[in-house]
Amino acid sequence: MTTNLYGRNPDRRGAGRMGLIRKTLMLGTGGLVRGSSKKQRVAKAQLNELRKQTRLAESQAGANDAQGSGYAPGTLGDRLHQRRQAKQAAPASAGAPPAPEPGWYPAAQYPGHSQWWDGGRWTDAFNPPLP
Repeated sequence: MTTNLYGRNPDRRGAGRMGLIRKTLMLGTGGLVRGSSKKQRVAKAQLNELRKQTRLAESQAGANDAQGSGYAPGTLGDRLHQRRQAKQAAPASAGAPPAPEPGWYPAAQYPGHSQWWDGGRWTDAFNPPLP
């Protein structure tokens, strides 16, 4: 792919020209002509509005944690509230399997022997292999 002096692909018609023209007009008119396109300004305004709504929903969800969600089902605030409740309700070891019951289990370091598991840790007690 070839590029021109401005780093643009000359094969695309009009690629980069509008930006250069707009920037020249912006500088030449002392800032009276805007440097961004209408599409860029609309997208930025929408993004800022979404960020504002998200911050508002998060702050309201934080205030409503003690009581019910207070949001209509399926709204952003309701989903944020449910996510926060799920994080608080999940125990730290939710993914860990339960520990085995106390008893004799095959010893890994001594094939044929068994070792006592007390429910929390391995003890030093070993049973000899059966004849």
